[in-house]
Formats: sequence, C-alpha cells, structure tokens
Amino acid sequence: MQEKELENAPLRFGTNLGMILELHDMYQEDPDSVSEEMRTLFESIGSDRSGAAVSNMDQDKVKGLLRLLDNIRLFGHLKSDIYPVYRPDVKNIPSLDFEDYGLSEDDLKQMPASLVSSHLEDHYDNAYEAMTQLYELYTGPLAYEYMHINDTEERQWLKETIEQQSPVSLSDDEKKHLFKTLAKVEGFEKYLHKNFVGAKRFSIEGVDSLVPMLDHLLDMLADEGIPNLQIGMAHRGRLNVLTHILEKPYEMMISEFMHTDPMKFLPEDGSLEITQGWARDVKYHLGGAKTRNDKGLEQRISLANNPSHLEVVGPVVLGKTRAQQESTDHTGLPEQDYNQAIAAIIHGDAAFPGQGIVYESLNLGKLDGYTTGGSLHIIANNRIGFTTEETDARSTVYASDAALGFDLPVLHVNSDKPEHVLRSIEIALKYRQKFNKDIVIDLVGYRRYGHNEMDEPTTTNPMLYKEIKERATIDELYGSELVEQEIITEDEKKQVIQGVLDEMREAHDKIDKSDTNVDSELNTPEAVLKGHENTVDEIGYDRLKDINETLFNYPEDFTVFKKLSNVLDRRKKPFEDENALVDWAHAEALAFATINQDGTPIRLTGQDSERGTFAQRHVVLHDPDTGKEFIPLHEIHDVNATFDVHNSPLSEAAVVGFDYGYNVENKAALAIWEAQYGDFSNMAQVFFDNFLSAGNAKWGEQSGMTLFLPHGSEGQGAEHSSARLERYLQLAAENNMTVANLSSSSNYFHLLRRQAKYLGTKSMKPLVLMTPKSLLRNQLVSEPVNAFLEGSFREVIIPEYKKTKVRKVLIASGKMAVDLMNAQKENPDDSILIIRLEQIYPFPSEDIQNLLSDIKNLEEVRFVQEEPKNQGAYHFVLPHLLEIVPEKTEFNYVGRIRRASTAEGDGESYKIIQQNIIDDALKS
Repeated sequence: MQEKELENAPLRFGTNLGMILELHDMYQEDPDSVSEEMRTLFESIGSDRSGAAVSNMDQDKVKGLLRLLDNIRLFGHLKSDIYPVYRPDVKNIPSLDFEDYGLSEDDLKQMPASLVSSHLEDHYDNAYEAMTQLYELYTGPLAYEYMHINDTEERQWLKETIEQQSPVSLSDDEKKHLFKTLAKVEGFEKYLHKNFVGAKRFSIEGVDSLVPMLDHLLDMLADEGIPNLQIGMAHRGRLNVLTHILEKPYEMMISEFMHTDPMKFLPEDGSLEITQGWARDVKYHLGGAKTRNDKGLEQRISLANNPSHLEVVGPVVLGKTRAQQESTDHTGLPEQDYNQAIAAIIHGDAAFPGQGIVYESLNLGKLDGYTTGGSLHIIANNRIGFTTEETDARSTVYASDAALGFDLPVLHVNSDKPEHVLRSIEIALKYRQKFNKDIVIDLVGYRRYGHNEMDEPTTTNPMLYKEIKERATIDELYGSELVEQEIITEDEKKQVIQGVLDEMREAHDKIDKSDTNVDSELNTPEAVLKGHENTVDEIGYDRLKDINETLFNYPEDFTVFKKLSNVLDRRKKPFEDENALVDWAHAEALAFATINQDGTPIRLTGQDSERGTFAQRHVVLHDPDTGKEFIPLHEIHDVNATFDVHNSPLSEAAVVGFDYGYNVENKAALAIWEAQYGDFSNMAQVFFDNFLSAGNAKWGEQSGMTLFLPHGSEGQGAEHSSARLERYLQLAAENNMTVANLSSSSNYFHLLRRQAKYLGTKSMKPLVLMTPKSLLRNQLVSEPVNAFLEGSFREVIIPEYKKTKVRKVLIASGKMAVDLMNAQKENPDDSILIIRLEQIYPFPSEDIQNLLSDIKNLEEVRFVQEEPKNQGAYHFVLPHLLEIVPEKTEFNYVGRIRRASTAEGDGESYKIIQQNIIDDALKS
C-alpha cells in the first residue's frame, strides 16, 4: 500500500470497517494470517507516535472508538441541526452515543486525540475532547456527506477541510452587512405581499439566505479572478435574485406588477441588460445580465431565462458557461479556461430527484465535450413541491441523493443559520477550484406561503404550516441574535427593517400608474420577418480543391484504417474527373471548411457524430495501430476559427439544452446537434417547444442553433423513420426558424453557409434540417463540383421543363422527391413535372406560384409525401398551396393514409406501400 493510502485507510473502509477489525484480531493472533497489505496497515498503526499508548489500551475500546468515529462521519448528517421547522422522523439511525460503543468518558480521556484524527492531535488534549468537537461539527447546522466518494484524495481533502475549519464566525461589520442583506430580501417580499395582494411572485421566504449566499459567492469569485457567473433557477425566488444580485431596480420590478413600462427605469449606465420579446413572458420567467464592479473585479452575472419546466434551464446554463470559458478564434480545438466562468444552478427540492434532466445534466460534469470544470448546485429546499410533501415526492432521505451516484459531495445547511450558509458556499467553491467537479449544497428551509401567493397551504399540509406560521422571519431571527450579541440595538434593527420598506415605497411613488404598458398587437419586429436572403455565393474552384487536398494531408506517423482510407479516397475523384460527384458527407466537409475559413467556429455534437450514425462522416480518424486521433479539418489553410466535434452521451434533452445555451452565449458559433435518428429528438421536445421556437418571441433570446435530424421511410419501423417533421412545422411562425428537407448535396452546402452567414445578426434563427439516411450516397442527390462554385441555396428546385407539355406538377421533399425522380428516370414523361420543395418553412409561395402561373395547360397539382397524411408536411403546406394553385386546377394529396404510427414495421409491407404511392403520383 502507498503511504498516502495508509494515512486515510480507516476513512475509506466505511461499512467494511467491521471486517477490517476482524482482520486486526487475526493479525494480533498470527500476523501471517492476513495479507501483506493488511500487515503493513496494522504495523503502521502500531508504529504511530501514539503507538505505545495504544498498545497499552484495551483494543476493544480502541475498536469501539474507531467504529464511533466512522459512524459520526458517515451518519452525523442524519442527526444534524439542518431543519428550521418540521424535522423528519428518520428511522433506524446508527447510534452516535459513545456509551453504545463500550466507552466511557474516562476511557476517551485516556486516549490520545490523534486516534480521532492526526490533524486534531495538536488542538485537543485527548480523544474525548476531539470526539466531542467532531460530533458537534458533523451534527451542527452545516452537515456533510462525502464518505461515499471513491477518490481517496478528494475524500481526504474534504475530511481535513471540514475538520480543520475555524469556527463559523463573522466580524461585527460582516454580521451587520449580512443582516442588512437579509432585511432587504425579506422586506422586498413583505412589501410586494402587502401592496400586490394575490399577485404571483413565488416568494423566496423560507430560503432567504440564498441571496447572501450568492452575494458572498461573488466576493469569492472576485478573489479567484473569475469574472463570469451564470445562474440558472426556476421561478421561486427569481424576483429577489434579479433585484438583489443582478441589481434590477425596485422601480423596474414594481412597474412589472403595475403593468407599466419597466424599461423607463433601466439604469442609464448600461450595466443591466434586460431583453424581452415582442410576445413577452411573465415576470418570474425573465432573466438578465448585470455587470458589477463593486467586488474589486468587473463581473458579469447572468440569470438565464426559464420557462415553467423547472430544471430544464440547468443544461442551458452549463452550455452558456462552457461558451464563456472557451476561446474559438484560432484553428483546431477551442481552448478552455475553467476560471473564466462558473455555473450556479439553483434547483427545487421536489424537482431535483423528480426530473430526469437533472441526472442527464449531472452526467455531463466530467465529459470532455461538456465539462465546465465543476458547477455549484444549490437546492432551494422548501420541503414541499406544490402540495406534495417529501414522503410522497421521493424514495430517498434527502432531495440531494441523486448526486451521490455521481460521486459528488453534498453539504446540508440550515437556511435560518445564515452564517453557516456562507460557510457552505466557501467550502463548495474551494472544492470546485481544487478538483474541478460539481458539488451540491442542500439549503434546507421551508416555503412561507403556498405554491403561489393565492394558495392556502394549510388545507393540504396542516402540520407543516402550523410550524411555519409560528416561525419568525429570518430578518427578525438574525436581527434579534445581533441585538443579543450587542452588535446592534433593538431600535437599529427596527430602523433597518423599516428602511427597506421605505425605500420600496419611494420607488413605488415614482411610477405613474396611469402609464400602462399593455400591447394588444404584439407585432413581430421587421428584422425578424425579413428572414434570410439567398444571395449568390461565389466560391472559387481553387479554394475548394485546396481544401479537398488538405483533408488528405495526414501526419507521417498516422495510419488511416485501410477500409476507411479506400472510402475516403473516393472524395478525391470529383476534383479529378468532372463527371464524378460530391456526396452528402463530402459536401458537408467542404461546407465546414469554408465556414471555418470565413471565421465562424463550429461545434458539432450528437450520438456517434464523429463517425456519423450511418458511417458517412468520419470527421475524426483513428489510427488502428496506436489509437491516436486526427481531425483533418484542423489542417485547413487560412482558418481562424475552431472546429469542435464530440460524441455525446446517450442523452437528448440535456445535450440539446447544453448546445442551445452554448449558442445563446456564443452567437457567432455554428452550434449543431445531431440526433442518432430523427425521432430520438422526441426526448428533447421541451427545448424545441420552449426555447428554440419561442425564446426570441418571449425573451428576446436569439439562437442560431442547427438540428440534424435523420428522416425518411425506408422500412425500418416506426422508431427509425420519421423525425416528426410535423411538430417543427406546427411550431413554425413569425419567421422563427428554417425547416428544410433536402434532396441535393450542393443545396446542403449552400444552406449551411447561409445559416452561418446570419449568425450573430438580428436575423439569426434556428435551422431544423431533416437529414438523409439512404440518400447519403445516392447518385441523384450527389452533384459535381461545379454545383458548389456558384449560386445559392434553392428553396425550391425546379428542373428544366417544356411548359406546353406539362399537365401535372408534383411537389415533394427529401427522399420522397428522390424516389419519384428515380421512377421518372426509368419512365420519362414530359407531362409530369416534379419540383422539389427543399425549404418548407418559411414556405416559398412566390417561387411555386410563379412556376404554376407559367404552365398554361396545367390540370392538376399533387402534393406527395411518404409520411402518413396526418403527419409530415401536408397539413402545413395545404393552406399555402390552396392559395396559389390556379383556380381551375385540381389539387390532390398522394401518400399514406392517416396512421397512428409513423411507419410500417415490416420492410416488405413498406416496399409495396411506397411503390403504390410512387405509381399513384406518376399516374398520367
């Protein structure tokens, strides 16, 4: 055993301590009866400075002490003073009474303090004093769970940090400052409660000390030189955090309750950034950003916008934090500095164990593509979720127990002990800085009122609220403590508390209540409606050729897997033979390279995105002999932007949220999330509904995130066919996104470049792209190099046609269009024109209408799709087409009937049904 391991060996045994003690009995009888490691351990105990004293003691009593100490560290939190009210009745807690371990006070006084801990022996005269201190430490208002951690260094550091900490104590000035902060927090809530009766505000009361905790965190971040704090939280306490951490003026907050214009009171110095969309959102969903200079360092504090879906903002904040930590203005991979930003995610006690997004987000903590060097998780523990108490909300003792499975330490702290609350955040930040891992603080309090201020909680939770109603508010509690300590007088306490109310009344009086700010029009901004133009994009042949050749410049000591090398070598041919074609993945590589050359960084993540689900991309190469990785795109010339690609964990929601947040913070980056199969995006629907599609309208939060969603019916069953195109089209309005289903590799190239062009502008918007599967290598989809050199993205692809001969026009997208083209290639018919609808939203009405008007003998327009009639694009395009199809021209749908499932489960059935659709569509 290593010396380092021996030093804390008793600590790591945990529940195996009994077995170790039995081995020690065997060792005493016969040293050779135990392993060499155990002999070394027991010999080291005997050779300790206190060894002589120990050898003269009753070994059973020494063992009893060791068991007691182990249990204090393991289970002390179960007896701790962390509950301001309504202490739970936890059954079968191991005894922490020394008498139950066969010990007396005299026994303990005869033992050296070093037996309790080597770092306590210089501070206490004997084991009794040291053990008593240890007991008080582990069962006080701040309790600890860390013995489950597997890493020896982490566990030892936490043990020493906890057990060697100085007593929790502040200077008189610090206590006064803390009291004034708490008075502001409580006074804010009391004023709103009295003056806006019944208005929802989701009060912080019961976990008020969250605000001074965050304020103290800012002090420490300034000391550490960390300039950016990203905060994510649900609605409870949000208004208070906005007001006292982001310093949103009282006038602005009160204006929102009065439905007047809060922006009139926005600080003129530009330090506070508050955005709002034209459709707006309720005040307790809004965020903002504040630049503060009062801590000795310019700090930017961001509070993320969040819908009512509680925990979903967590991964968004992680993505925003990662974006702030990275520099992307150079070739290769981004450079990450953990000390550029830190995330503080505030959770609800019912939501932390109840929402799966929490587990997904915690799992990102140590992954290379997602780590932020450790986040601070704070559970604002109200002890209740709406009307559901703890016993019905979770199967665990604590709300924080989900964190144990990720090897994270948990600090439980009584929210009505504000000085201990400050100590908890101190330990948490030290741990993060030391180990770059997440840590959880369980801020245990209560909720003074109902879920919202109109609820009467006594009707459903009478025993809990009986205690809460008898509990004084924290400003009164802590203020009275300072009066007893003679730090302030009773009059001074009352003056501080009243002063907050007076300050709010003064702010209230500045607002003209007749100056209402009610907009019934909610007009979409012109910049948003303007959308994206398809300007000609000239890219020289030499530029593309140089890129293509560079993609094959492998290092001399790098070997490409032979089978893969043969596949990749095919990408040389289009630049050697004008008849050779550029397929989908090749077009993508060329697009990525040119986008990087234009100065736009790229981040691509998803399950298997490095290779591609269908073995098409191979953007990361692996040496079969050494395992070394190589990314050819990093070798492209004249690049000053990064290319970053990561295989994601088997999660959709947290990963989508993360990359959305990344793009919101770094609007210049092309952030792409790729689904393994398009329908897997179902698991992230909350982000598409609440952030991607509506974030700009609600909050003024722009995103240019791109989704790659493999889509197409190919006989693979319901779960590998449809990316649920219809859902995105249902969300499409006010030019909020681009939805496309392509059938051309050059069009893919131009669309990616168009998307990158508008990043960081007021016209930036998400791109939802139905990507191909079987079409990845299809000859009709692949195109020659010339198609990439000039031109632009084509929203509709219209082939050459003979206007006097065309009688029927077929409109189709993606794979359906290619299936029709394949069939028509075998049986040409000039009377039927197939046009490919590439961009479905915004719908290209003008282009299609111009075409239909040009065909004088047009008899019928058919919309053809492979999805069931109640799915796909049909119901979205129908009203658009009915407006533009000429009056005397027949319009018909061709495709599958309405179905409950997205696709057939039997491949042979699929073939027959698909062929019937093709035949019906091409029928003269």
